[in-house]
Amino acid sequence: MKHVEETSFPYWIIDELKPIGINGLNMKGYGSPELSVTESGAVSYELAKVDASISTFVLVHNGIGMAVIDALGDEEQKERLLTPGVKFDKIYCFGLTEPGNGSDASNLKTSARKVEGGYILNGQKRWIGNATFGDVNVWARNEAEGGRVQAFVVEQGSPGFTTKKMEGKMALRMTQNADITLKDVFVPDKNKLTHSKDFATGTNKILEASRLMVAWKAAGVAAGAYEQCLKYVLERKQFGKPVAQFQLI
Repeated sequence: MKHVEETSFPYWIIDELKPIGINGLNMKGYGSPELSVTESGAVSYELAKVDASISTFVLVHNGIGMAVIDALGDEEQKERLLTPGVKFDKIYCFGLTEPGNGSDASNLKTSARKVEGGYILNGQKRWIGNATFGDVNVWARNEAEGGRVQAFVVEQGSPGFTTKKMEGKMALRMTQNADITLKDVFVPDKNKLTHSKDFATGTNKILEASRLMVAWKAAGVAAGAYEQCLKYVLERKQFGKPVAQFQLI
């Protein structure tokens, strides 16, 4: 509750999550537990029953963070980036939404210009969960390939890459959503995901897959609220009587 009130992230919980062995969910290899899709959904559900912010942290890192690299990276990129990600030694997030483009994700403005040894990225992103401390899969228009939307892994600490936590949220208060500014950020060729070709086969593919986990999370939030309400009304007394009674039939 201290972190909820302060809207701060409980970094210590990462060490609590490591030994549970859920990170990686249904991803194959790289140290992942290789859960089924149903088991991954159950993880989302159970975490969300207790706290939606922690469930969001895990799902962003796995379902739209590492999932991008797993789906669109080549073998070298996956080995280099996913192995520490599964160990929680690296945290990832999904840099798609912009100040002027949310649902209209296909109309994003962030650009990537090819230069020797890599790309120069310019633009802004908004509402990016985990962005204050995670590496970001930034979706940008590759000018060298007709403005196609492609993915570039931008590491924390890159010159020109800045984040600002969004304040005043009413929900998911521990989730560190941020505004991102990219000003002439250099991304080496090795961090441009090899199989990221366009919006339809890249960004949209990841969004479609992640929606299932979000549905599990929503069900978990509802179940958690119900269980806490039930516990309360069975314990609460008014005028000498329980507010509610429970009877097995």
